[in-house]
Amino acid sequence: MVGGGGNGGGCDGDGGHSRRPRAIFMAFGTRGDVFPIAALAAAFAQDQRQYSVVFITHSAHQSLSTHLADCNVRYMPVSSPPVLAAEQLESISCDSVQSNVEHDSFSQRKKIIQVEHRKECLSAVEDVFGNDMSTHELFQVKCIIAAPYFVPYSAPASFERQFKQSLPLLYKYFQEAPLNMVCWTDITHWMWALFMESWGSWRNDSLNLSPIPFTDIGRSALIMGFLRNPKAFLMVLKDVIEKTDYRFILFSSGYQPLDSAIQSVASSVAESSVCQASALHCDIAIHHAGSGSTAAALFAGVAQIACPFLLDQFYWAERLHWLGVAPEPLRRQHLIPDTDNASSIKNAADMLIGTIKSALSSEIKAQAIRIANKLSSEDGIGEALRILKERVLPQSES
Repeated sequence: MVGGGGNGGGCDGDGGHSRRPRAIFMAFGTRGDVFPIAALAAAFAQDQRQYSVVFITHSAHQSLSTHLADCNVRYMPVSSPPVLAAEQLESISCDSVQSNVEHDSFSQRKKIIQVEHRKECLSAVEDVFGNDMSTHELFQVKCIIAAPYFVPYSAPASFERQFKQSLPLLYKYFQEAPLNMVCWTDITHWMWALFMESWGSWRNDSLNLSPIPFTDIGRSALIMGFLRNPKAFLMVLKDVIEKTDYRFILFSSGYQPLDSAIQSVASSVAESSVCQASALHCDIAIHHAGSGSTAAALFAGVAQIACPFLLDQFYWAERLHWLGVAPEPLRRQHLIPDTDNASSIKNAADMLIGTIKSALSSEIKAQAIRIANKLSSEDGIGEALRILKERVLPQSES
């Protein structure tokens, strides 16, 4: 969001009131979601020094604060987690009365987190722009959306028909809107969710806006995914090691069930050590196809094996295969079988061995290097900054 000085007098980078124009960058999710937007915020602050720049994200990304401060960006944390704990997800299946209770409890907890997250974000924005201003929509500032990945979900099949029946004039407006304005393509691509009841009630109850966007008169979510069976995963790797001359460097971000499994399995492995290494020292990067892991491996120029678990990971996994830097994506059970019996472990290990052999082909390795060389010559932040300035800044400031 980018706003002018205004009568509300937002807070500057030092916490005092200022008539400087203000720009808010908000990013939520894991590091792969947040870090690209943080880099863009830092570049904007360095390029547009007349702006007071604020970055709002999860408190879990506190490590960003020092770098952002060095770039004159004010870091404002919210307490919501980047993702919900894997343990909560793992305890949920759909085959018992107990699991239904757990599912209801998880759903309720998720709703509470969403409500608190929105409340904290609103409070942070009010702190910057001032909470006494007239109510883009509430604060009358320009907005631009930057998605680090392809939106992995689509509107319900009946959405357009119901929208057209319920809001015929608004439907006509979006259909006829020029390309530089919000149009029906934007609605069906990602904005459709804002017209659902969960957002409508929040707009009405918390923002005092119409439940339906654009109808206010006069107002212009861990490494390798979450592991249901860490022990089985490690047994697969152990079986591959015993059958081949391959060696693995396993990166863990402190997921306790995985760490415990590592300790129990490591005692039966001849050699175990804690390694600090980068993908540059490896022949293949095997990962869950999160946007951050995907980008790191692409820049490193190594072949990849993707095993997606949820959301955008399936998109990135398919994209890696399409680019020619990875074989076809593994299915979850090919890397992390549901059970750790001998048959399941053997089948998964054989599949992984075959996939590793494919990834080590001269064609894939050469393509990975070509892609890395191409990426090294790009200025992604500079290009994003150019587009941002073009879209939201007045011509006199850009």
